[in-house]
Amino acid sequence: MQVVDWHDLAPDQLASWQFAYDTYGTRVQQSPAYARAVSAAGHRVLVAISPDAVACFTHSGITSTALCTDLPLLSAHQRSVEQLKSVVRAVRRATGGSVYLPLVDAAYARATRHGDFTTWSRPPNSEIDWARQGKDLRARAASRGTSQLERKRRLVERDGLTLDIGRSGEEAARDMLAVDDCSWKATRGQSMRHRASQWALYSRLVTDGTLTVTFLRAENQAVAFRLDGRVAHRVMCLKWSFDERYRRYSPGLYLLTEGLTRQWMDRGVRVVDLFGGPDLLKDLLYTHRRPRIDLWCGDTALGVELARDRQALDARVARAAEDGKGLRHAFE
Repeated sequence: MQVVDWHDLAPDQLASWQFAYDTYGTRVQQSPAYARAVSAAGHRVLVAISPDAVACFTHSGITSTALCTDLPLLSAHQRSVEQLKSVVRAVRRATGGSVYLPLVDAAYARATRHGDFTTWSRPPNSEIDWARQGKDLRARAASRGTSQLERKRRLVERDGLTLDIGRSGEEAARDMLAVDDCSWKATRGQSMRHRASQWALYSRLVTDGTLTVTFLRAENQAVAFRLDGRVAHRVMCLKWSFDERYRRYSPGLYLLTEGLTRQWMDRGVRVVDLFGGPDLLKDLLYTHRRPRIDLWCGDTALGVELARDRQALDARVARAAEDGKGLRHAFE
């Protein structure tokens, strides 16, 4: 197992990685394109690579953090604890620092049996079984307590808001930022512009077509978006946001019901990954949830501090949901 700076990858290593991604990849964060964009956004990217596995990390000088949550390994055996241990130990030898794998599949908790690793619980990931191609979304949402879905859909269509599906390129990236700048995230310091490296990352990935954006438009102006990455039979909904002036339309609900169905029906998709823990919107739509953990290997005190911070955020989000409030209220 070699650990190489992104800029020092040999052409044959990059070609081997791309072949593995084309063969085994299930998450866009496992791709060379994603690592390239993270590096261009200003992060130092380390690549742990062997003939059997690839994993990427950002490196801060103290801690190396896995780029891909859920399944950080790209290999034929993506849940292999033995391969994961080999990767983590190689990164620790190369950097002398700690290794953090956030929000990974709970199956990796078996690594703690070997003494070097600690773990703490995180909220589960929400997914939609797409076997029925989205035809069951409305009924599921209605059965879970929202009587607004049909009313909001009629309101959207009555007032002439339209879907603009699967866009990429520079204009799509600009429209996405413009919406995010008018969202609740902007007023609470959580927007992409407030996180400059995040904006640079997603802008590049939309511009080069790695990710696509589906918009809701009013008179051709983007007023809401959903950011997607498709890999094989899986669609990941990485972000969605809307202009606060259009809040009465519940744009997120529309994009994750009508928008998803129109875009991905009969396209060979099997799973729609809502890419995150429970909230009021995901609660209406998911079919199953996958347990997740954070995995830590390294400085014990630093790990305890990080666990306390992550779990405090999780608690704020959970309290907001229990009170019937949206995610924004966790950042007040």
